[in-house]
Amino acid sequence: MLIESEINLARDIPARDGKYRTIVETMEDAYYEVDLFGRLVFANTALSRLLGYALDEIIGKSNRLFMTQRAVATVFAAFSEVYRTGAPRRNQDWEHIHKDGSLIHVEGSVQLTRDEAGAPIGFRGILRDVTVRRKIEHELRESEMRFRALTNLSSDWYWEQDAEFRYTRMESRHKNLDSTQASFLGKRPWESDLQIQDEGGWAGHCAALAANQTFRDVVMHRLLPGQKPYYISVSGAPIFDEDGRPIGYRGVSREITDQRLAEQRIRHLATHDSLTDLPNRLMFSQMVAAALEQGRRCLGGFAVLFLDLDRFKFINDSLGHEAGDKLLQEIAIRLQQAIGHGDAIARMGGDEFVVLVREVADTVRVSEVAGNLLAAAAGSFMLGQQECNVTASIGIAMYPAHGEDEQTLMKHADAAMYLAKDQGKNNFKFYSRDIEACSHERLALEANLRRALAQNELSVVYQPKLDLRSGMIKGVEALLRWNSPALGQIAPSEFIPFAEELGLIVPIGKWVLQTACAQNVAWQRDGFAPMRMAVNLSVRQFSDENLLRDIADVLAQTGMPPELLELEITEGMVIHHPDRVLQLLLAIKEMGVQLAIDDFGTGYSSLGQLKNFPLDTLKVDRSFINDIPGNAGARAIAQATIAMGKAMQLTVVAEGVETAEQAAFLREHGCDQMQGYHFSPALSADALRELLRRHTPEAAAHACVPVQSPLG
Repeated sequence: MLIESEINLARDIPARDGKYRTIVETMEDAYYEVDLFGRLVFANTALSRLLGYALDEIIGKSNRLFMTQRAVATVFAAFSEVYRTGAPRRNQDWEHIHKDGSLIHVEGSVQLTRDEAGAPIGFRGILRDVTVRRKIEHELRESEMRFRALTNLSSDWYWEQDAEFRYTRMESRHKNLDSTQASFLGKRPWESDLQIQDEGGWAGHCAALAANQTFRDVVMHRLLPGQKPYYISVSGAPIFDEDGRPIGYRGVSREITDQRLAEQRIRHLATHDSLTDLPNRLMFSQMVAAALEQGRRCLGGFAVLFLDLDRFKFINDSLGHEAGDKLLQEIAIRLQQAIGHGDAIARMGGDEFVVLVREVADTVRVSEVAGNLLAAAAGSFMLGQQECNVTASIGIAMYPAHGEDEQTLMKHADAAMYLAKDQGKNNFKFYSRDIEACSHERLALEANLRRALAQNELSVVYQPKLDLRSGMIKGVEALLRWNSPALGQIAPSEFIPFAEELGLIVPIGKWVLQTACAQNVAWQRDGFAPMRMAVNLSVRQFSDENLLRDIADVLAQTGMPPELLELEITEGMVIHHPDRVLQLLLAIKEMGVQLAIDDFGTGYSSLGQLKNFPLDTLKVDRSFINDIPGNAGARAIAQATIAMGKAMQLTVVAEGVETAEQAAFLREHGCDQMQGYHFSPALSADALRELLRRHTPEAAAHACVPVQSPLG
C-alpha cells in the first residue's frame, strides 16, 4: 500500500521547482504526471527504472504504450472516475510492460491535477512495483488451491492447532465437515468427545505435545449419533516460527473404523465360536488358566462341567445340518442363561459345551448349576415345523480334588460325562476313580473298533423270515456282530451307537451290504431258491451323499439282482424333511431295490404319514409282539397295524416272535411273515445254508412247529 505522506508530497511539488524535483527523484516509488490525454508530462527516475526506458524515451508518450490491453481499460476507467468525481483513487492495480517484454504488476494511485484557476489539466500519482508480491500471492493461492484439491480428493482430514493446542483449522471433503468443525474448532483434543487409545492416555499425549514431539498413527475414537463407533488414526508435527519458537501443530487424520472393527472381529473370532458366539476352546483354556492361578493363590476351588447333548446326532442327521445349527444356537442361549453371573460357558465343538463354575468349595452349588443346565437343555425346540426334544449328559471335575491342571480336569470331566450317558443320559456325574476305569474301557473299545474292520473281526449273521402261510423261508435279515480278540464278544447295542458316534458306521455299513449281497448270490449258486436279503441302513448312512453310488457299486460288483435287496430304514429317517427323503427313496426304487420300515410304532409316526413314500414292507416292532396274546391292548394294536399295512398293500413282518401263541395270532390276523427265536435265531452263513437244506417244502408244511436250530 502506498505511503500517504509520499502521495501528498508529490501532489504539492511545483513542476518547475528544482528543489522539490530533487525530492521526487529520491523516492523509491515511481512518480508520474500525465495530461488529460494520458501523455506523460513528468516522471521520476524510479518510473524509468520500472519500465526499463530512459526518461526521454517515455516523456511525451502516451502511458497506454507501456500497458497491457487489460490495464489500458482499467486505468482509463479509473482516470475517468477521478475526473468525474474529483476523488483520488488509491491502491489501484494495473499492469505495465517492461522494455524487455516482461510483465510488471504495479499498485498505484490516481490524483486529479488542476491549474491555478482550478480547472482539471491532468492526473498524477505514485506507482509501486508489486510484481514479486503478486507472484508470492499467486503461488500462495495456487498452493492453497492444490491443498484444497488434494483435500477434496483424499478422505483424510487436515488440521492445525495453535500454541495452546486448540484446533484452529480442519479441512476435508467429508460431508459432515461443518458439524465436525463446530465440534472441534477452538477446543483441545481432550476437551472434545474423543477418547485416545495410547499407552499413556491423554496425559502421555499432552506430555508429547509439550515436548514438541512428532507423533504418528495415534488412534482416537468416539461414538457418532446412534452409538456408531468412529475410529481415526492421527499424525502430527510441531510448527515453529522464524525464531524457532513453537507456535502450534499441524497434521492429518484418517478414518480407520472399518479396519478397526475388522480387527476386533478377527480377535473376537479367534476366541469365540462362530456359530453360537460363545467363547471357544482357546478362550475357555485362558479362563481355566486364570482360575487355576487364583485358586493356587487364594486356596480356592472351582469346577469344570463337560456337557454333551443326547440325541443331537439323530436330529442333525434327520433334519439336516441347518436345523442342527439352529438347535445349537438356541440351546447355547438357554445354557448361558442357566449359569451364574460369575460363571462362564464355552462351546468346544459339535454338541459339546463346557462350563466353568468359579469360587466353589463343595458340590452343592455345582450340583445346582448342573441341574439348571439339564433343565434348560430338556425343553422342547421348534425347528421349522418340527418340535424336537433333546437332553444333556454332564460330567463334573472339581479343583483341586479331581485335578490340579487344565488337562487333567478336562479329561476327568469328559470321563464323568460318558458315565452319565452310560447310566441313562439326562443326568450329571462327578468324577471318581471308578470312572477312570470305565474311561479306559471306553478308550479300549474305541481303539479296537477302529481296527476291527481292517482286521476282519466283524461278521454278519442272518435271521430267516418265515412266510406264515406257506411256511417257507422267504428272506433273511443281515445282522452285524463283533467278536474282538482283545475284548471278546461285544453286543451290537454297545458298539453300533459307538460306531455312529465315531463316524465309522458308513464304511462298516457298506461292508455289511457288500458281504450280505455276496452271500445271497453264493446261496443261489449253491442251488437254493432266490430269497430277499434285508440290510439295515443307519441314520448316518441314510444321510451320506454317496449312498446311491455305494448301493449301485455293491449290486454291480456282487451280481445281486436288485429286486432281492431290501433296505430297512426307521420311521425317524422319513418323517423329517419328507420332500428330500422322497426323492432319495424314489431313486432307490428306480434301481429296483425294495424298501422296508423297521421297528414301526416306536417313532411316533402313523401309516398316514408313510403312505406317500414308495415302501414295500412294514415291520412291526417286537415291543408290540411281546405281550401277545395275553394283553388285550397289545393284541388290538398289532391287529390294527396289520390291517392298515395290508390295506396299503404292504408286506407285514412281525419281529421278535418267540412263542407258538404269538405265531398263531399273527397267522390268524393275516400277518405275512415273522422272524424271531420261535423259528430260528440269527445264524452264520454256513448254519443258514444247512437250515435251507433241511427246510424242504415238506418241512414247511409243519412250520407251525419250531424247526430245531442247527446250532443246537
